[in-house]
Amino acid sequence: MECNLCQSLEVKKYAAFENYTLVKCSSCGLLFTDQISIKVKDMYSKDYFDGVHGNFFADCKKDYATKIEKSQKLQNFQHVLKKIKELKPQGKFMDIGCATGVFLDMAQKEGYDVVGVDVSEFACQYASENFGIKTLNGKLEDLHLEDNSFDIITMWDVVEHVPDPHTFLREVHRVLKDDGIIFILTINDSSLMGWMAEGIYLGSFKTISTFTQMIHPIHHNYHFKEKHLQQYLNINGFSLAWKEKSEMPVENIEGNTFVKGMAHVLYFMSDVADLQHELRVIARKK
Repeated sequence: MECNLCQSLEVKKYAAFENYTLVKCSSCGLLFTDQISIKVKDMYSKDYFDGVHGNFFADCKKDYATKIEKSQKLQNFQHVLKKIKELKPQGKFMDIGCATGVFLDMAQKEGYDVVGVDVSEFACQYASENFGIKTLNGKLEDLHLEDNSFDIITMWDVVEHVPDPHTFLREVHRVLKDDGIIFILTINDSSLMGWMAEGIYLGSFKTISTFTQMIHPIHHNYHFKEKHLQQYLNINGFSLAWKEKSEMPVENIEGNTFVKGMAHVLYFMSDVADLQHELRVIARKK
């Protein structure tokens, strides 16, 4: 097996769970999923949005406008959209992994010409029927879009899901205009939670894996540290324009009151140490 980032063959098994196995590159430290080991195939059906990650998408329905005041997730959408408008106030706007289309609906209300892409047929249909958004069902690499056709391309919780980040980002670069920008939100494995999970797992001689599995779920193929994401961007023709760290809103976490309470404590500690578990970046095409 070869590391996707650095092409090293020095890859070793890190953790084995019921439906998938994590491996780690000894050269660059990238942690990723052995994709041959994944036993669940239809992972992005309606149940992904309404069942498996029901909390995560709870506010992302057609009535989202009534929930903005109390929803950190929707406020995060507004925050990022404001930052994008400062850098690129108009143009063709594509959201890859558009899910139910709420972020794109916000963008089209700001005057952008929007298109959504998602591998989930359910998500594309929902966005189209409820928000009038043009959607493309499938992987970006299979859609054969025209060169230099978008001013802005956004990816919320997407790049960690793709099977080959290099191929994916090269395609993003190809369809982005020369003065275009991209936005990426992904998990930051060089975080307090990432370090704690690793410490507990290795410190227990690989017997306590619950926390490791929780923050490295089966839906994520790659688990980037900040340096890994920067390398992927540099190699594939992007220069960093803006960066900040964040946390998943507590209300979107799957779990009981105890789990959410622990999240509040960890979030406080992460903020103090500047080791939050999400990365938000905007990059320009070189």
